[in-house]
Amino acid sequence: MNELTIVSRKSILAKLQAIEVSETIKKKFPETKIIFKTKDTSGDIDLTTPLHKMPEMGVFTSDIREELLSGKADIAVHSWKDLPVDLEEGTEVAATIKRVDPRDVLIFKKKSLKKKKIEIFTSSPRRQENLSKFLKKALPFEIDSLSFTDIRGNILTRVQKLQDSNADGLVLAKAALDRLLFPVEEGSRELDSFKDDLSEFLWMVIPSSQNPCAPGQGALAIEVKSGNEKVIELLNEINDLDVFKDVEDEREKLKKYGGGCHQKIGVSIENHPLGKITTEKGLTPDNELIDKRSFFPFKKELSKFENPIKDFYPKLKKDFKLFSRSKINDGIDKIKTIKNSGLYISRASAIEKGTAIDLSNVVWTSGVENWFKLAKKGIWVNGTSDSLGEEQSKPDSFMKKVNWFLVSHIDSESKDKKLIATYKLVPEKEIEDLSKYSHFYWMSISSFKEALKRFPSIENAEHSCGLGKTFDELNKLYPNKIKPFLNYEDWLEKVNEAK
Repeated sequence: MNELTIVSRKSILAKLQAIEVSETIKKKFPETKIIFKTKDTSGDIDLTTPLHKMPEMGVFTSDIREELLSGKADIAVHSWKDLPVDLEEGTEVAATIKRVDPRDVLIFKKKSLKKKKIEIFTSSPRRQENLSKFLKKALPFEIDSLSFTDIRGNILTRVQKLQDSNADGLVLAKAALDRLLFPVEEGSRELDSFKDDLSEFLWMVIPSSQNPCAPGQGALAIEVKSGNEKVIELLNEINDLDVFKDVEDEREKLKKYGGGCHQKIGVSIENHPLGKITTEKGLTPDNELIDKRSFFPFKKELSKFENPIKDFYPKLKKDFKLFSRSKINDGIDKIKTIKNSGLYISRASAIEKGTAIDLSNVVWTSGVENWFKLAKKGIWVNGTSDSLGEEQSKPDSFMKKVNWFLVSHIDSESKDKKLIATYKLVPEKEIEDLSKYSHFYWMSISSFKEALKRFPSIENAEHSCGLGKTFDELNKLYPNKIKPFLNYEDWLEKVNEAK
């Protein structure tokens, strides 16, 4: 096609999303001339009614859809999460492009640290339901109450409303912030001012395991009039089929609970080199609590135990103790001096209680459990790899680039982080006889190597672990023999089922 008209909403974010799609088209079809149109929707015009009280069907999309039906535009670009789960006849979503981060972000006023009554802005029932539990454990201070208040307007408006209010925080889609902070073309003065405003807040990226996204969050839906074969043929060339399939699956999973943005349920599908992780969490219209997180390996044989389970180790997580820890004071002291850097903390025990970490640093944990433990020690955590592995779910500095340090034991290794060793692993003098077990779950490569040194026969046992660094290291030693699981609890459940 020589010319293509793209229609979107009028907000800066919507325009940037339209440009993002146009750039993808231009890479494939450089001769195509792109014309941009914008249009207000009923959801943009009515900024007083809370979203969950507005009609279910496409308050941000129906008016734009009319542009396609009338032939005034060729394609419409939407945030896929804004589309109703059931589309009306006459148009269809023909394509999507590479998805960006689907998670949510909390921005939080520094002066609200240690307040007893916390108020968070969000109009999403899903966020209210899931964050009401998560934030009580994730904030690094004890609170008496946590309340949520509806808010409307575009992203820039909502941030301004937070600044002008007595509320303490605001929840936003990270995809929206990423697009505004790192636009596909040169930003505006308004965006520069927005970046300055954001730098005044603390922030945390909320893990999908605790708060799965609205289906399709982070993905862009490219809508076209049904039967417009020329445009559909062009869009087929840029369509990311994997993203399209994931979003369709997320939407179908939500649909079985009965709806869209009015729902108190999030659904996320995350991709990992070993398989897909699906999370469904929230409250159904029948007040049934949903909390499902499942790992589906690409290789089916990785999910099945090969040998009969005679006995397994550990029976309980606390039984997994092959080492004691010896403090390294130099490392502990160094952490107190670091500023404007990234600290990747593999285990909460690597940080002594009372250690002051400067708020200019970005703190990332290996998993949610470590996040909660650090929060109890008074440390503001910015995010987590969510037990998916440091390499697969990389730490995110979000608004600024930082140099990363790995905070761990003295024998730890990292591809791209400088080590700060705060402790040394000291093997226990006496441990139980592990040679009697047929199946193991390992939480670190150090523990496996120590156990193997003492009981060489366990090499012939069946070994499992999580999806991160431990799997990578064990798989190097025994290719295609290691069974990956979402976590210890997932493995334990499968072991008990197989017995």
